[in-house]
Amino acid sequence: MKTSHKILFAFLLLGVVAGVTVESHAAGRIKRIKQGIFLYSNWDAPYLTLDTCLDMTVTQITVPEVVSWYGRDYHVAEIGPNAFRGCRNLTMINLTRAGLLKGALLDCPNIRVIKIDSKIPPELGNKHPFYGSTWDEVIEPYHTLTTIIVVPEGSEEAYRKAPGWKEFKLIQSHMPDGSELHMDEIDIQINNLESQLQRLEQEAKRLQEELDALRKAKH
Repeated sequence: MKTSHKILFAFLLLGVVAGVTVESHAAGRIKRIKQGIFLYSNWDAPYLTLDTCLDMTVTQITVPEVVSWYGRDYHVAEIGPNAFRGCRNLTMINLTRAGLLKGALLDCPNIRVIKIDSKIPPELGNKHPFYGSTWDEVIEPYHTLTTIIVVPEGSEEAYRKAPGWKEFKLIQSHMPDGSELHMDEIDIQINNLESQLQRLEQEAKRLQEELDALRKAKH
């Protein structure tokens, strides 16, 4: 075996032993990283996508801005599709500037606070041609009435105008007290029913538009 081939083989073996899939030394890409309760993927160095929360019972989550791995820093650029979906005990999530992709916070009925450290509103959904999504495909529509969005002081107006975030009624720069955070089982049931109703209304609207288009095409 040539020396260069031996070096490449050793590098790939090291990646397997470390629990990391390495595509090539030249690409310098790490396919998967596990730190704490999060599983990340790296397709565009030096950025990461947070793919999965490994603890579905977690009540509070803080998404790091930077993940260090083998002496290199990777910025967490986005929270991937369905990353926290089904974390039904989750009450609070702390974000930096990572955008939220399709399904990231669906089926999380207990979320009361989303705290964001960035003065610039992160994306809530995106326009990607393959996995793009609207804000209401990222988080249940009923959260716009009950979830408190805590943002840096002076940036409230930016969030009230930002796509997706402008739908939320409770945007403020201070953390809520205990009375603001309380939500009983009836509140959760109401939220779930409101979400179902809004989705049915959206589907009815879509079907009506499709029907109108067909009628128009016929004539």
